[in-house]
Order: sequence, then structure tokens, then C-alpha cells
Amino acid sequence: MSRTSLQLMPIGMLVVTAMTTTVTTRARADAAERPSPIDVALHDPTPPHRLVTVEWNPLTLFIDRFSVDVVIVPGDHHGLVLSPFYTWASTSPYATNIDSNGNALTDAAGNPITLNVLAQTFKGFGGELGYRYYFERGGPRGFFLGPSLVLAAITATAGNGTQTSFVDLGVAADAGFQALVADAFSVSVGAGLQYTTPSKSIPDQQLPASIVANSAVRPRLLLSLGYAF
Repeated sequence: MSRTSLQLMPIGMLVVTAMTTTVTTRARADAAERPSPIDVALHDPTPPHRLVTVEWNPLTLFIDRFSVDVVIVPGDHHGLVLSPFYTWASTSPYATNIDSNGNALTDAAGNPITLNVLAQTFKGFGGELGYRYYFERGGPRGFFLGPSLVLAAITATAGNGTQTSFVDLGVAADAGFQALVADAFSVSVGAGLQYTTPSKSIPDQQLPASIVANSAVRPRLLLSLGYAF
């Protein structure tokens, strides 16, 4: 290699370095000036939050009860449920010749007898205090799970006018789904189990009076219509 070539090499390297730096700087400037890509994805708007929902469950009429549900959801997911109710359950008169243990009824002389049982009524006020966890946001929306406590003051009136007052206590658990149509009209469906027991011993009664008069685990259904505020 000639001496002239060796002398020109540093100059060539400087030229290449300068060109590379210029290209890199220009590319960065173009990238900075280029506008960010536009997000064309469609995002669902956040539903408006509903604080209070008032519902009515018409299915309770089949068990001689009228009740409403007031659902309060101060934030996402967590709800408080207040359910006052009034019940007026009654039994039909019937005749029997066996006792509660299935043994034949007899008089003092051992002769079979028939016992006529008069109609009875069970009336009183009560309520439920419950909690629900909602899996969606925006108030009472989506699937929910939750327990509740049941308390009622009942007065039983026998066919001869004798009255007995007692307290009905219980617990329940429900699972269901609640939707807000047009973000205002509430529709709830669900099912659960409840256990109730009276504070006094009451002979076995017919349905629906047995729900408040006798201890048992029973199913329950929810089909409520209402309005959200």
C-alpha cells in the first residue's frame, strides 16, 4: 500500500462517520416528527353507577308473603340488601286419627277417635339483612353471591282464638344474576337455600305456614323486577 493511500484512510473514515451520524440523526428527527398511530379500537363506555335499587319479587305471593328488596351498592362489587316483608300464611282444617308419631289416636278406654284440627293463621312482620358480591362494576350488575340473616315476629292464631307469639330466626345464601336494562330497570334471577327455626316449639304445619312455624332447610327462588337510582 502506498504512502498516499495510508494518508487518505483517516480522511475516509471521518467522512463515513460523519455520513452515518447525519443519517442516524435524520432518522431520529423523522421518527419524532411522525405522528403517533391512531387507536381505532372501539372501547365500551363505563356504565353509570347505580347506588340504590328497589325490587319486588312476585314469587313470594305463592307463600303468602309480600316483600321488597332494597339493594344498596356504595361502590363496585359490594352490596347491602334490606328485605322487609309481611306474611299471612294459614292452614286448612283437617281431620286425623293418628298423632304426630303415626300412632292411632284413642280415648281413655282405648277406642279409636278422630281429631278435628281447625284452621290456623300465622301473621307477622319480618326482614332480611344480606350481603352480595357483584362480579361486575357500576352497581348491582352481573353475577352475585351472598349470605343473609332472617328475623321475623310471628303471631299464630288457633281455630279457637288462642294466640301464640314467637320469633322466627334463620340464615340464607343466594346466587344469581342481576341486569340493569337501559341502566335503570332492574331484573334479577337466582336461587338459594335458607334455614329457619321458631323460638317456640310449634306442631308441624302445612305449607306455606310451615316456613315460619317449623325448623327446616328449604330452597328459595328469586325473580325480582325493579328500578335503579
